[in-house]
Amino acid sequence: MIIRPTPSQLLSSVRDELKSMIVPAVSDPEALARLGMIDSMLASVAVRCDNEWLWLHEEIREIEQMAEAMTTSGDPAVVPVAAALQLFREQRSSGNDLHAMHEDYNRASEVLSCALEAGMRLGGELRQHAQRVLEGRLRREVEIRGVFSLAGRQ
Repeated sequence: MIIRPTPSQLLSSVRDELKSMIVPAVSDPEALARLGMIDSMLASVAVRCDNEWLWLHEEIREIEQMAEAMTTSGDPAVVPVAAALQLFREQRSSGNDLHAMHEDYNRASEVLSCALEAGMRLGGELRQHAQRVLEGRLRREVEIRGVFSLAGRQ
């Protein structure tokens, strides 16, 4: 018995129950495919439950540091980056809840978008730095999603 289960442990229990009790009782192929998709979604949510706030915080920090480095270049191509970074900082939430973190993440994503556009014009290390931040985001998305497959499909 788990006294204080984490959200991911609760989801794991639901997944185990589905696999051990529900799936064996279902014979309809379409229903089994849907149960497989539900299991895949629950697995994804479980991964996010324990890590999402930290991941968002880390990525926001990386975007902010990259944009700051980019804006110090003084190149006219970084004016939109500086403006987006300033707006991000002005509107940054003072809350630490997940909803506030998502709002900050969305604003930071605009900074990243502007930085990627500017990086294409600037080239060099500034471009590479912006691309590394984007690649980190993409790696994290794959980590959250896992290997995508259509459950029940051959």
